[in-house]
Amino acid sequence: MKRFYLAGWLAGLAAGLLTVGWVLAAEPIEFSSPGFPPSRMDAEGRLVEDWGALAVRLQGQGLSEGSVKVEAVQLDGCIPAAQATADRGPVRMISTVFRAPIFPAGVDVLTVRLEEKAHQPILVTLALDLPPAVKIGMTTVRIENRIVLSVPLETLNLLAARDWGYCNETTPMPGWAKPEGQVDPGFANIRAGMGGIPILYRFKIEPKAQTLVALGLCESHYDRPHIRPILCEVEGARPQRVDPIAQWGRHKPGVLLFQARDMDGDGQLEVAVRPVPGAQDRNPILNVVWVFPTGKTPNTAKLIAGQLNASAKYYVDVGGQNDQCFYQVGKLEYPIPLPADGVKELTFLVACPGSSAPTPETTAWTPDTLRRAAREVWQAWQPK
Repeated sequence: MKRFYLAGWLAGLAAGLLTVGWVLAAEPIEFSSPGFPPSRMDAEGRLVEDWGALAVRLQGQGLSEGSVKVEAVQLDGCIPAAQATADRGPVRMISTVFRAPIFPAGVDVLTVRLEEKAHQPILVTLALDLPPAVKIGMTTVRIENRIVLSVPLETLNLLAARDWGYCNETTPMPGWAKPEGQVDPGFANIRAGMGGIPILYRFKIEPKAQTLVALGLCESHYDRPHIRPILCEVEGARPQRVDPIAQWGRHKPGVLLFQARDMDGDGQLEVAVRPVPGAQDRNPILNVVWVFPTGKTPNTAKLIAGQLNASAKYYVDVGGQNDQCFYQVGKLEYPIPLPADGVKELTFLVACPGSSAPTPETTAWTPDTLRRAAREVWQAWQPK
């Protein structure tokens, strides 16, 4: 009888220990910088912030289901971090996140590492799940005006491309300009490179082909020259610097023509509008783009009036209704080919409590410098 009770007590103790172990494993892992509110990773490996949760998934043929191990780790012996490890058969996915102390409230640095373990190549898809309220751009994800996620620029090379479109994160502003006269409606809209970001477009053409590009501009914010000069560059053509107010006047549409060519033979023609160094206003603007087959130079007055749109190979109402992204974005899903025994890492910047993530096109921070900044802060904070 004593043995029976002892066995039952031991069984209950073992069950209790297992239960305690499961509860401990399910505890969220918190991490931060000294003096700032923490973020956390929950028991499923999701990153939980004040704006919502971010989950990382792996999809693909040949992957198996498996549990996720979530644990607290220290990077470089001093940086508190959370790590989730998922073994999916031939591929292991390790998600590691820490807080980098950049101004003003920091940013969470999430690195996803994929390791091929079956000694043979495989194609997988890395997917990120976010709250339904987000707006997905090329390299940022926003909730209203807050950037909650910055996507590494290298992911653009993993996406399918369209025949034409803008290829960096600039701001559409429909109805911004007030063009005078009977002009093409596209002159009323712009893209703006806020913060000095260049406006970039790509157009698919025959490799090494020549073409004619026309850029339409209309400045409606300033009423005097020398405030917002811009530099217009079209592949294979001589760059042109222009001050729209000095050249045409306020609310006056104008056109620049470029004899262009696909110089590198990649079948893509690049168009860029950049700020002029030292300009008072460094936010470049662009209203309209036309790409014509080579031949007779188009009449500028007819171009401005919108009478030659149908004869253009490409007509872009920049920032307007027919504008589009060069890359087929819309889902945060990235096909990743892993060679045998190969490794791939992608690093995402995530808004932590009270912060926004930086725009990849403008930030000078890299995964290495962010980690170094975190290491220096924690080394300085720890008692000597």
